[in-house]
Parts: sequence; C-alpha cells; structure tokens
Amino acid sequence: MKLGLLKAFYVDELKKLYRYSEAESIFYIILNWLEKKDKTHVFLGLETILEKSYQDILVELKSGKPVQYITNETDFFSMPMYVDENVLIPRPETEELVAWIIEEQKTKSRILDIGTGSGCIALALKKLLPDCEISGSDISVEAIEIAKKNALKHNLTIDFFELNILTDSIKKYDVIVSNPPYIANNEKKNMHTNVLDHEPHLALFVDDSDPLLFYKKIALQIQNFDTVAYFETSEFYTELLDKWMINEGFTTEWKNDLNGKTRFLKIMK
Repeated sequence: MKLGLLKAFYVDELKKLYRYSEAESIFYIILNWLEKKDKTHVFLGLETILEKSYQDILVELKSGKPVQYITNETDFFSMPMYVDENVLIPRPETEELVAWIIEEQKTKSRILDIGTGSGCIALALKKLLPDCEISGSDISVEAIEIAKKNALKHNLTIDFFELNILTDSIKKYDVIVSNPPYIANNEKKNMHTNVLDHEPHLALFVDDSDPLLFYKKIALQIQNFDTVAYFETSEFYTELLDKWMINEGFTTEWKNDLNGKTRFLKIMK
C-alpha cells in the first residue's frame, strides 16, 4: 500500500477520537517509529511492506491507547523519554514550568521534584542546570524505576527515591517543584478515553472533598524552610489556591501558560 493511502486510512479511522491534525501527527509518529520515514516519503508516493504492523497498531490506537504508550517514547525539552502506562505522558505545558525555574534558579541549588513520574522535570532541570543537585520522588515504585531508566539513558546523575507526600516528611531543599494530582474524581466523566483508560489514576486524580490536598501538604512541610516552591495546577483553582497560600503566610506569584491559562504558581515565605 502507498504511504499516502495508508495515511488517509489512518486519519479516517481515528477521526472519532482525534481531530484531523492530531490523527495525522499520530500517523507520522508511527511512520517514523516503524520505518524511520517522514512526510517526504509520503509525498514521494512510496509504499510500505509493513501494512500488517500498521493495522495492528491502529487497533490499539482505536481503543484509545496513546501513541506514546505504543512507541514507549515521547519528547520533553528535546529529550527522548521512555514512558509506559505506569507514568503520565509529559505535557508541553509542563515545559513552561521548567523554563520558569531555569530562568530563576541559576545558582547552585538543591532541587526536589515531587511526583516525578517519568523523571522528565528532574532530567530537564539537571541537563540545563548542571551545577544543581537534583532529586526526584514518587509514591510509585514503578515510576521511580522508569525515571532511573531515563536518567541512565541521558547520562544524568539524579537521586530518585520513593516518597508519599501525604504521610512522609521531606528534608530541606532550596527549591521544590511539583505537578501533583489535581483533577477531582467527579471530572472523570469529562475526560478523553486515552487519558482515563490508560494513564495512571494515582498521578491524575484527587478526592473531590479537597482537590488542593497535595498543594497544602507540600506547602505545610516547607513553611518553616527558606524554600521556593513551583507548582503546576488547574486554572479553575487559581483563586482558591492563592487565598489558601496567602492565609498560610506565603507570597504567591502566578504565570499563564502559552494558551493564556493561569497554570503555574510560585510560593515563598
């Protein structure tokens, strides 16, 4: 089958789950992964002998499985990261949070990434702030192993360890960064199947009774330290979270993401 026809078939089959541009992008990711080919080969009218492989992958994609979990790879700060269903797929917005930290924390600092998942935040910080001592923690043993695998792949020295921020204490760090669970359970009904059915709920969802739970736990642990903390959160919690932090004596600073949504928070005493 010619690659152009295969692409058209993919896009048509995936249209119930994805917009045209997303489906097209997914096809090109699979094309590169299977055959190390790109758009040029499609435009040239080349054929594939791996039609069966494409068909098998399409079945997985139509079930809602994210393409990143099929290829076991995604990019973060131009760094290829191994991912599977034990860790969240890093989002482009999180790169903006990392960029904010890099802009402000150029001196030697001890930085802890809480809820490290694939280790993407910790790895990007270590790569771009090589003089800093970077650590990453997660409640999931499986996530820690993946983070270590990614660090080894990029030859970066990072201390990854298991931590339950709801029950365990943390040592003093100069900087804390966290993208914790903040999606209330009652929002599940509004979520795309590729997230709800495949990404780890432990890293996504928090009890409806207190969606700010993880932010509060982290803030209370550092309130007696000279620590700066950076968070990613939901635009819907901005006012509530800001009020709580100020009531606890923190100074707050907010930044919008590239879509104009207020998503990033810095706190300090």
